[in-house]
Amino acid sequence: MPINKNKNNSSGPLAGLLVIDASQGIAGPYCGATLASYGARVIKIDPPQGDWGRNVGYRYGSLSTYAIAYNQGKESIVLDLKKPEDLDCLYRLVAEADIFMESSRPGVAEKIGIDFETLKGHNPSLVYLSVSGFGQTGPYAERPCTDGVAQAYSGLVNGNVGLDGQPHKLDLPIVDITTGLYAFQSISMALFQRMKTGEAQYLDVNLVTSALEVQRAKLFEVCVEGESVAKLNVPSGIYECDSGNVAIALATEEHYARLVKALDAPELIEAPKFATFADRADHADELRSRIGEILARQTNQYWEETLGKAGIIVNAINSLQDVVEDKQFAEGGALHPVEHPGVGTFMVPVMPLRDITLPPAPELGQDTEAVLRELTTATK
Repeated sequence: MPINKNKNNSSGPLAGLLVIDASQGIAGPYCGATLASYGARVIKIDPPQGDWGRNVGYRYGSLSTYAIAYNQGKESIVLDLKKPEDLDCLYRLVAEADIFMESSRPGVAEKIGIDFETLKGHNPSLVYLSVSGFGQTGPYAERPCTDGVAQAYSGLVNGNVGLDGQPHKLDLPIVDITTGLYAFQSISMALFQRMKTGEAQYLDVNLVTSALEVQRAKLFEVCVEGESVAKLNVPSGIYECDSGNVAIALATEEHYARLVKALDAPELIEAPKFATFADRADHADELRSRIGEILARQTNQYWEETLGKAGIIVNAINSLQDVVEDKQFAEGGALHPVEHPGVGTFMVPVMPLRDITLPPAPELGQDTEAVLRELTTATK
């Protein structure tokens, strides 16, 4: 009797698929949690000390805020893959699985015995995902890489200039999260391809490539135009107000005309140096300084209302707390409350076809006995 791939009784589009998630941190686990949210059964392989991602954010026993967010809907078993008997358990799980995920540095999986070629021998139709920092080959392949390093290396930090004129790292593991999404996308396409061929597939998804993918248009500009790339639709951006900050986006020349009229600053459209987006990019500092002086006279809420009525794309800079409490999400159904035992209630975004009622993220090893018992029964 095979292992029950639909143990969670899901009706989602990935119901009936078994995922063995041996990845750690954020990127791989986020991919695994996304697979679970679409119906797959995901068994997380924790080392004896636990996935290091269990220590990222506020701690709640063997979990943390990030571990809760990116491991929801999984089961956790503890295996010490340095022990032959535990490695054999993994091989038996892989033989039943559809997808295997790992995030060790290049070369480590082979040393342990969980590399693609080895696991393909146990399952010739396995979809195998490796998540790394710089990829599996090249001079930086074994170089340590985190989200912050990927942001710095890929140019994301350099392109994220703040009001102080300095480049800044985004205080969010955005590259990890993006990598998790691209990993999910890659697995989805690999499953589709497997329907045609039935063959095992190896997927190499890494942080730096993911960070470059989100900069595709900028990458094109740099390759074609060189380093002196014009700022996007000047004077779009963030401005300080009398109270709080405001974000203004200008998609068309008409938006700029409306902005100038709402600011009662006709000189900003009459001057030839401010005639087009290209001209304004050449005089960005001067233009932004003048607009900043005007915006600083009123609060961000005032400008959100005033500029909004003028047909300009604008919003006050919110905190996450502001978003959670906003009527758009309270009444619009975009967020759903989820209760985690012993921790409290948190909100998850509602996405098409995704199950928002998944079991909470597992404590370290909470399912070891049950899964190994099931595996023993299945392989008799």
